[in-house]
Amino acid sequence: MKILITGSNGMLGTDLVDLLKSRKSSFDPNLEFIEAPHEVLDITLKDKVSEFVSTHTPDIIVNCAAFTNVDKCETEREAAFNVNALGPKYIAAAAKECGARVIHISTDFVFDGNGNRPYIEEDQTNPLSEYGRTKLEGERNIQNYCNSFLIVRASWLFGHNGINFAAKMLELAERNKELSIVTNEIGSPTYTPDLTEALWSLINQGCEGIINVSNDGSCSRYEWAEYIFETMGYTIKINQIKSSEYKRAAKVPLNSTLNCQKFTTLTGIRMRPWKEAVESYLKNQK
Repeated sequence: MKILITGSNGMLGTDLVDLLKSRKSSFDPNLEFIEAPHEVLDITLKDKVSEFVSTHTPDIIVNCAAFTNVDKCETEREAAFNVNALGPKYIAAAAKECGARVIHISTDFVFDGNGNRPYIEEDQTNPLSEYGRTKLEGERNIQNYCNSFLIVRASWLFGHNGINFAAKMLELAERNKELSIVTNEIGSPTYTPDLTEALWSLINQGCEGIINVSNDGSCSRYEWAEYIFETMGYTIKINQIKSSEYKRAAKVPLNSTLNCQKFTTLTGIRMRPWKEAVESYLKNQK
C-alpha cells in the first residue's frame, strides 16, 4: 500500500505521518507513504497536483490540506476557496487518472447547527460561514471527480502540532486570571491522534462514502475550557457569555455535534470520550 498525505505538516497530517511510521516499522515493512506538505505540493495548482500524483502513483491519497482559520476565510475568500474547494477537485481528478482512492477530511461546519440532535451523515447541509461553504464545495468535488472516495467529517480538532482551542486556552491561562468563554456553542472535541487511528481503521476496511468521526460525547466551549483548567489545576474565573456577545467575522453553528454510530457499526470501534482525549492531550503537553 502506498499512501500520499497532502498537508502532511499540519496538525492532523503530522499525527498521520507518525502513525504510518509506527505501522511501517512495527507491522508492515511494505507500507509506503509520501509526505506532501504545502512546500512540496500546493494543492491549488492543478498541473502540479496532476504531475505529482502521476509521478508517485499512490494507491490512496489522504487530503489533510485545508484553510482552517474560520474567520480568515471570511476575509480571504479566494484563498479559502482555492484550498478547500479547488484543491480537492484537482486531487480527485488526479486520483481518478491513476486509479487511487481519496480520503478527504471535512468538517461539522457544513451544518448550520440549528438541530436538536447530533447530525448524521445524511442530514441536510447548510453552512453558515465561508469556511463551511468552501469545505462543502470540496466534498462535492471529491464526489464528482473521482471514482473511489471516503469523506470523513470531523469536529473541533485539537492536537499537538497546530493552532486549536485547547492550545489557545492553555496559552491564555498562563497570562490571565479571568476569561470569557461561550456557553451556547456545542460540539464534539476530536483529538487528532485518535482521529488518525480511526482513519487507519477506515482505510484498512475499504470504507467509502461519508462518515462522521469525533471523540465520544459533546460539550460547550465553556465546558471544554473549564475541564482543561480543572485538569491542569489553574484557578481562573470564567465568565459565561453567549455566541452573540463574542465578536468574530464568521457565523458558526451553535450545535454541530456529530453522530458517529455509522463509524462504530462499520469498524466495531467506539471513539473514547472527549474528556479522556483531553486528558491525554494535556499529559503530553506537559
